[in-house]
Amino acid sequence: MNPAPQVSRAARPRPLGEARKLRIRYAVAGVVMALTWMGEGGEPAWAHALRTSVILLIVPPLLLRSNRRLTQQVYEAADPRWAIARLITVRTAIVGGALVAAYLLGCLLDPHSAQPAASLGVRLLVVLLTVPLQIRLAHRTRTSEVHPSAGPVLSAPRLIAAKLTLIIAALLAQMLLDGVTHHADVIVAVAIAVAAAGLGPKIHARLLVAPPAAGAAPVSAAVRPREVRADSCSP
Repeated sequence: MNPAPQVSRAARPRPLGEARKLRIRYAVAGVVMALTWMGEGGEPAWAHALRTSVILLIVPPLLLRSNRRLTQQVYEAADPRWAIARLITVRTAIVGGALVAAYLLGCLLDPHSAQPAASLGVRLLVVLLTVPLQIRLAHRTRTSEVHPSAGPVLSAPRLIAAKLTLIIAALLAQMLLDGVTHHADVIVAVAIAVAAAGLGPKIHARLLVAPPAAGAAPVSAAVRPREVRADSCSP
């Protein structure tokens, strides 16, 4: 009578909308990693790898923790507007701060490199262009029947390890391409974006761990917001 609970949530097939949302998230993450990787054409490959690795060690712990907490607030809020605004503001601030840190680290690694501030502006603009998409995804979160705290969560150490593996592969690729083309950094950045978008959803289940608190609280929390929203929608 108990085989069903033994089936991992990560192993169950995802609904079409959830799978699409997952692909979008990894595609956006790939673009951010690619933008972080790109620098001056004359910057050595190790500088690309070091700058990107430092960002990867900072962003996942901050982003995963805040994203989970604020997503729960979006799900539970009777009026989601401020909760969604906080969620997107924090996400954008963390990613934007990471890009700024990457830019400053690049300047420290090579002070004589005339890296234009406009390149940083373009990267920040790309992040801002994802805001409408984030708003759509946040509203879709509220339509889920499962409370965000009830499902498995991404493991920051596993995510960092996976991304560092990608960065090491990118470092080796750029070292090989540097003697062939002057645009090795651009080629590798595109490869990073494609790899993250293509491989991320496939290995996503291996990056998940059980939620921190698996007690009875998430069950009651999963019901209460639905009741509040149902009442608020009644005439």
